Amino acid sequence: MLTPGKTEDMKKVSFLLLFVSMATSLIAQNEVSQREVIALLELKAKTKGHLWTQQWDQSKPISTWHGVTVKDGKVVALDLSDNNLQGKLPITIGNLRHLQVLDLSGNQIEGKIPALFRKFQDLKEVNLEDNKLAGNIPNTINKLQNLQELKLSNNQLQGSVPNNINTLKKLTTLALANNDLQGALPEGMEKLTKLKRLYLSNTKLTNLSALKGLASQQLILTDFEIDNGKLVPLDFSKVPEGLSKLKFEDFDDM
Repeated sequence: MLTPGKTEDMKKVSFLLLFVSMATSLIAQNEVSQREVIALLELKAKTKGHLWTQQWDQSKPISTWHGVTVKDGKVVALDLSDNNLQGKLPITIGNLRHLQVLDLSGNQIEGKIPALFRKFQDLKEVNLEDNKLAGNIPNTINKLQNLQELKLSNNQLQGSVPNNINTLKKLTTLALANNDLQGALPEGMEKLTKLKRLYLSNTKLTNLSALKGLASQQLILTDFEIDNGKLVPLDFSKVPEGLSKLKFEDFDDM
């Protein structure tokens, strides 16, 4: 007679065998690398893929899977936004090293943003908005030198904005609104010469003067009345000298 412990062990073994079988079958199709196949299957397993709104038909080529874009035998884009992903991102997601676009917004992803994002050196767009992510923004964010859009708004992120974020020279959009971020904005923000949109509302960030150097750019700032005006008062006549050329808009209705 099987004990509860042995039954649980058998379930784990059965799952592992099924996982290996699926991975082997997909690898045999020779459409993408073994690393990428395992990364995708592990992502599905760790985020309750059986509950996803749009399922993956694993009997078909990976390039036909919802949200997966394959080019020249590599997974270059993964868009699983608003697809009911639940749980934490697995470490193996770092094996999708050729990603240029990662959009997991509008889900229920928990835990920290993996520091292993440093491996994604081709990434141009990252959208993790509207999840339950906590912890700090990884300092390794500076490894994403091709990054153009970083959207992390509407999470539970804490800590400060990494000082090295000003090294992301290609960044056009930075969205950090509605998080528990605090501390001073990094100095040297003027180095982000391509930055066009900045979302910082409903945080506890200070040191708006760090944005002075951006005054010559066509930068659009969203409503900054946050934490009782801690970052900047609603009276924009009181904006620090050097910011008068910046354009302030409220994008709540966009």
